Formats: sequence, C-alpha cells, structure tokens
Amino acid sequence: MLKHLSGLLAVSALFVGAMALPPISGTAHAQFVPYQGPYRQTPPPPPHPPNERIPPHARTMQWIPGQWKWVGNGYQWVPGHLARVQAHRPPPYAPRG
Repeated sequence: MLKHLSGLLAVSALFVGAMALPPISGTAHAQFVPYQGPYRQTPPPPPHPPNERIPPHARTMQWIPGQWKWVGNGYQWVPGHLARVQAHRPPPYAPRG
C-alpha cells in the first residue's frame, strides 16, 4: 500500500513540476470557433399571450395584463392582476406665473 502511494505521489510531483515550466514553443495560439448551435444571445420572441378573463372591478382598481417572462431556457406566463389606481395629487405648491 505504501509503495503504491509513494508512486502516486512521485507521478503527481512530476506532473506539477512539468506544469510549472514555461511553454517550449514560445508563443501560444488560441483558436476561436464560433458556436453554430441553437443557443442565441437574445431569447426567441414569446408566444402569443393567452386570453385572460378580466374580473369585474371598481373604478379605483386597474387591470394589469399578464406577460411572458424569460426563465432559464423558456418562457413562463405571469398572469395579470388588479392594482389600485394611484390618485393624482396636486403639487404641494402652486407656481405663480
């Protein structure tokens, strides 16, 4: 067992020593190959939104329609919801002109 471990340690030390040496060729050349697969930088256009039933609501509420949200590698539907309408308040001062 000890003989096997010492041999493994020797091979590991030889590998680490070889990796620490500078490259022999002098210059390294990297090759860039553009990927031609299905991945895109921007997601594909979303599907058509499904028909949503707008519930009856008071004048103080406003319907916010649902939308598609990109999650990972596909779209997820975020359903619409009701939101309270913000009352318009005049500014605290009235400019004179």
